[in-house]
Amino acid sequence: MKRLLIAVFALLLLLSACGKENPPAEPTPTPAPQVTVQPTHSPLYLPDVAVEDVIDYFHEVCLDSEFVYGGDPSILQKWGAPIFYTIEGAYTDEDIATLTAFEEWLNDVEGFPGISRTEDVTERNLRICFCTQQEMVTLMGEDFATMDGGVTFWYEDNIIYDAEICVRKDLDQHVRNSVILEELYNGLGPVQDTSLRSDSLIYQEYSTPQWMSPVDELILRLLYHPELQPGMDAWQCEQVIRCLYY
Repeated sequence: MKRLLIAVFALLLLLSACGKENPPAEPTPTPAPQVTVQPTHSPLYLPDVAVEDVIDYFHEVCLDSEFVYGGDPSILQKWGAPIFYTIEGAYTDEDIATLTAFEEWLNDVEGFPGISRTEDVTERNLRICFCTQQEMVTLMGEDFATMDGGVTFWYEDNIIYDAEICVRKDLDQHVRNSVILEELYNGLGPVQDTSLRSDSLIYQEYSTPQWMSPVDELILRLLYHPELQPGMDAWQCEQVIRCLYY
């Protein structure tokens, strides 16, 4: 009887085990995707332009001058206060549109003090005049007797505080647009025209670009970056640019 009871108990255990479902298998973990991290660069970085080229171009246009009437053009000068400009003479709607487009771009540059048009001559620190060739000579001197436009600015302690731009009013509108942009660009501090980049707004040879090149834009963003200060020399500018560019 004892053996029979053990056998029956064993059979019941077997039948109970057969009625249970097998527990689900553990899921095989999915390997994490391989992510390649790309190196990050400064927002100023241009993939096709080496830092050495940027430095050479910056030194050429910001630390030299075609005409020098006083001061040392080999050290950095730029505007330190907001620019308020008036427009005089025979200007067109497209002249205004060109100025406004440049104004809007400049006001988005980090460190730039700001620029806007004013009707108040007592507030003005930039005069833009559309005039004849002779009027330009009278206003700016004999150096401008054969030029389509010109700019003169004044600075103290390497901070620009006043400027005057002239544009010949008899120019074709396409040419006028280019002259407006070029003279305003020069008047912001990069006063020397370039021989290094033929696509530049301030190329020394005759050309009529209708906007800045990417490197032209870069130069202004560098010039007005808070880490580049008025009075810096070429070596000091180079050290800052090397840090900012990458």
